[in-house]
Amino acid sequence: MSLLDTAHHPLDLQPVSLPLQKDGFGHPLPAERNSWPSSPDEDPDLLSFPLQEHGPRSLVPGNLPSPALFLEEEEEEEDEDDGDTAKLEGLCSEEHPSQFFAEAQRLREHRLLLDEEVTVRGRVYGVHRVILAAVSSLFRDRLLSGGAPRLGFSLDVAPGGWEAVLTFAYEGVLGPASLEDVLAAADALGAPRVKAAAQRRCEGPGNAGEEEKKLSQAEELRENLRSIELLYREGVGCDLELEADGYRLRVHRAALACGSEFFGAMLLSGMRESQGTEVSLHTISSQDLRLLVSFAYSGIVRARWLGLLRAAQAALQYQSSSCLALCQRALARDLSPARCLALFPMAEAPGLERLWSKARHYLLTHLPAVALCPAFPSLPAAFLAELLDSDELHVQEEFEAFVAARCWLAANPETQESEARALLRCVRFGRMSTRELRKVRAAGLPPTLPPDLLYQLMVESEVPGQERRREPDRALVVIGGDELRPDMARRQPSRKVWWARAFHCGMGLVRTVEWGRLPALPAPGRFRHGAASLAGSELYVCGGQDFYSHSNTLASTLRYGPLRMGRVWQAPRWAGERN
Repeated sequence: MSLLDTAHHPLDLQPVSLPLQKDGFGHPLPAERNSWPSSPDEDPDLLSFPLQEHGPRSLVPGNLPSPALFLEEEEEEEDEDDGDTAKLEGLCSEEHPSQFFAEAQRLREHRLLLDEEVTVRGRVYGVHRVILAAVSSLFRDRLLSGGAPRLGFSLDVAPGGWEAVLTFAYEGVLGPASLEDVLAAADALGAPRVKAAAQRRCEGPGNAGEEEKKLSQAEELRENLRSIELLYREGVGCDLELEADGYRLRVHRAALACGSEFFGAMLLSGMRESQGTEVSLHTISSQDLRLLVSFAYSGIVRARWLGLLRAAQAALQYQSSSCLALCQRALARDLSPARCLALFPMAEAPGLERLWSKARHYLLTHLPAVALCPAFPSLPAAFLAELLDSDELHVQEEFEAFVAARCWLAANPETQESEARALLRCVRFGRMSTRELRKVRAAGLPPTLPPDLLYQLMVESEVPGQERRREPDRALVVIGGDELRPDMARRQPSRKVWWARAFHCGMGLVRTVEWGRLPALPAPGRFRHGAASLAGSELYVCGGQDFYSHSNTLASTLRYGPLRMGRVWQAPRWAGERN
């Protein structure tokens, strides 16, 4: 039934408020859906859209609070409700220890930031004392005593044993040396973990697989990092003081350069900040300084979701790649409508493309819930239009897209008519059922807009070609197969190709699949074939049979590419194929 048909069915509907529930963050969610009617005209309980707007919708442009502000208030309310007194759970970066010690090894190879020289049998080794102190009580005592840097000392141990300890401190594994030399060096240096590792290697040579060795190495590196963090927390051997906003931190120069690209560049630049024992930072807040230094020593971030958002911003600004990667994974894992809106100000930040891609996909798949968030009106009209115009928008009824646009317009009453028209044109009235069109007419537009604007847009949608479907970014395709003839007289291979436009959820396990047709396969039909999609734009169908005999196996491949081949099936040309 078309739009013009609805003119013969006058409505006398009263506004009815939809029942709302709240999610775990206190955000209102749409009422639970019941089973879908078999036809749009068979639904006797047509609900009109609520004309009265809620409080947050009355905000005007230019005076809209930040989405993060709404999120912060809601998280504070949640903490009060839960009586939050528990310690925050830390998020641990798996790759940070290996990156930390890989940088330490690089610095040692290039003789950068070395603060100790050790002579073993006439050969001089430059090392970082804080790295050796993580495994050796001898070097820890030297840090405690405050010995002047680069005043070398001699060790009476075998070079192989010393180098095994050195390799363990920087790489988490023992260097090649005899067990006797390693044990002697471990005793001389006070390195019990080195001694234990040597004994384990002696007890089970060749028994451990590669994966087990890598796991052991990662555990040793993380333990080394914990020991360095303990030195930092106890203030042992710190040789640099950082100051920001009046807040001071004492750190190890070498450890900070290994754990943070930003501080590494500063300390190795040769500029004034790389000299002396005190550095004043004028472009970084004390909060960001604590975050970056803490992560450099531990690889751990302790914060709730909103704190992770701030941590990601700091890591992006001050070049902490492992911290940024950790925060992005955590932020993308626990998305919600309000949280996606809070991410919008960071949408175009370089380095956050993957996170924003996930957030945008969430917005496309949860738009009805997003439209109920208090921060929804703060979205720019252009971005909302992009969401509404996307073929990938997931709505169970096109009326939900109209609801989102109407909510935004009601909360932004100063919107120009031209801008409102552009936004509403992204709603596909041409694909609405009669039931949905009735609900649209009952709801109408906010009183600040011309009353005939909606009618004009709905009439425009009757123009052929304006009823574009919503299509998911990925689809299930059913190709060919074995079917019965229309007269059910015999079986035959099928040439039909179907794809699932959408999956509608009903009561319990009830699911309705909305199917669309693609161009049929060229004769003959086929079954028992193979199919694959490459790069998401081309579909290949290989082999198969056109009858129930081994002699009817097909030695052919078909390719379907809707963007390049005019929506027809073709036989692909392989590389090197001759004419």
